[in-house]
Amino acid sequence: MTTTVPPRGFRPQTAAPATARAYGFDAPDNPKALTAWRAKYKGYRETVPSVPCLGSTPLSAPRFTVYSANWGGYMATGHSNYNEVYDDQNIPTYYGNCGSANTTLAAPWIGLGGYRSSKLIQQGFASGSSVGGTLQGASLWYEYLSSQHPNPPVYIGHTTKTGHVISQYMTYGSGKAGFHWYDRTAGSGWSPVTVSGLSGYYDGTTADYINERVYGVKLRKFSRQTFSAAGARYGSTFKDLFKLPNTEVRLTSNGASSGAALFSDTHSSSSAFYQTWKRCS
Repeated sequence: MTTTVPPRGFRPQTAAPATARAYGFDAPDNPKALTAWRAKYKGYRETVPSVPCLGSTPLSAPRFTVYSANWGGYMATGHSNYNEVYDDQNIPTYYGNCGSANTTLAAPWIGLGGYRSSKLIQQGFASGSSVGGTLQGASLWYEYLSSQHPNPPVYIGHTTKTGHVISQYMTYGSGKAGFHWYDRTAGSGWSPVTVSGLSGYYDGTTADYINERVYGVKLRKFSRQTFSAAGARYGSTFKDLFKLPNTEVRLTSNGASSGAALFSDTHSSSSAFYQTWKRCS
């Protein structure tokens, strides 16, 4: 694992593509694509150094199904070579329903894999529990796992900025995954993290946009959770989530179609959906 901290004054929205890539940002050379990429970072002001810290137990199990006791959201399907997944997610407000802070958790994330195989590479933030020492805010993390290797997450930083929008993207190529987090509201990003040796964890048949109730804890009540600007790349083609073949993953109380829905998903545009909490798990 490596994390690269750009020099003071670095701005991805104005850097040459090769310079941005040298500091871990996936800037394209194509002029049209570069203009769209730079627009994502219009308000970028500073980079906060990531401080990796290994978690104690895995957040996720390595495989999920259309009805799940732990996952809810969408996955893009239809291709076998997804190599980038991205979205914007707001940090919700969490409420005292469903148990104490150390028995509840929500972990919204994006990732590759986990549906057609047990291989899964993912990144997101954990909120609504004692993770990071507070009920509100978000602890940023990434994780790679399989049925043979259920690795714990690596936490890289924390924010208490409830309501802020975290822009994320994750890339994969030649055994390396790049993880990026950017607080679009504050204009500050965490230094990108690159992890090598992950070919055994890569499954490019799905790109995932999931909110998770972690095993062993209850789902904390949350205000609306929005996944926007969501899309993926397969090969060299970028598309919005709902312009790709996709499947909804439904979080229910028993992990089956007969269970009670814990939240609902509402598709609101070609690249956005939101989740509404319905009940404690």
